[in-house]
Amino acid sequence: MDRGLFELHLNLYILFLAPPGVCAKSVSMGLGLDMLKEAGYATLEDSVLKERIIEEMCEAEKTFEAPSGEQFRHSSITFFADELPVLLASGVDMVKFLVAIYSKKHVYQYRTKNSGIYEVTHPFFNFAANAVPQWFGASVASDMATTGFLARCVIVYEDQKRAPVPHPIVTQKQKRARKRAMQIIYKLSDFYGNIPLSPEANDFYDKWYVKQKISPMEDPRIASYLERRTKAHVLKVAALMALGDLRQIITVKDLQRAIHIIIRTEEKMRMAYMISGANKLAPYVPRILAMIDSLGGKAALSELISAVYTELTSEEFKSLLSMMYQMGEIAPETIGSIKYVRRVKHGESIRFPN
Repeated sequence: MDRGLFELHLNLYILFLAPPGVCAKSVSMGLGLDMLKEAGYATLEDSVLKERIIEEMCEAEKTFEAPSGEQFRHSSITFFADELPVLLASGVDMVKFLVAIYSKKHVYQYRTKNSGIYEVTHPFFNFAANAVPQWFGASVASDMATTGFLARCVIVYEDQKRAPVPHPIVTQKQKRARKRAMQIIYKLSDFYGNIPLSPEANDFYDKWYVKQKISPMEDPRIASYLERRTKAHVLKVAALMALGDLRQIITVKDLQRAIHIIIRTEEKMRMAYMISGANKLAPYVPRILAMIDSLGGKAALSELISAVYTELTSEEFKSLLSMMYQMGEIAPETIGSIKYVRRVKHGESIRFPN
């Protein structure tokens, strides 16, 4: 996409974050991987060395010939990491590589220890990875955040199953949907060139863009993401909406769909950043809220204490509740001699306990 002072390519970094065994992250990722492999797209799985990734990208180089006869060399590849901690075990060097390759326009050069040089032509690098909140919380405040890596990621966070499914079979409806998706994926290899916004879409985007304000109270890590979301993520997803309909022009509807998807994703993404801070108690916030929700929106204080008494001291638990009161997430309630905490309704005015 031609954005004037810079070009925007449609590669995305997606991070799936969920507790182990809850949301079938690996299964979901595997479905997408199988579809790309079936269509003949270049994919890479679980390589843990930067050098190996670079070699694979060089080997994946292809030349696309447009109907006009113009030839375009590119090294497009989609990387799947079932366990992001394994990939990043080599430290900040790998993180810096992922940041550098994200928007490299023409050629990425890498000089080996033996003075050899790898040149990756038009390195269009897609990235999808899985991680668990416990690891994310311990790692995100350091190298991943300071290098700008996380701002380039769309974090898909979920901590609960959508529904219990004892027999996860593929339905006929899902099979038909997959067949339609595969037909689109095959045809996408014929697309080439700029994906512009229609005049109406351009006007819509301009008006939406100027309305995006970042509060000075915002978490700096989220603020960094929001800047990139406004300038890049929304446009990339909108372009994918258009391509999904086999169009090479972005309409207002594409932008509206993209914004809707991004906003829905961000609803829980903030929780991921919350658990990643230096505050030891922060990871317990979503856990306590999930407990209260599972009990119908109100839980006896004794039940919550029983759930975390082996992990938190009495003073830490009191501090946790106080923090959640101040956040406006919960409110105290006493019925007879039993003390409860309940979820706060949207727009409700509450009185903090002493």
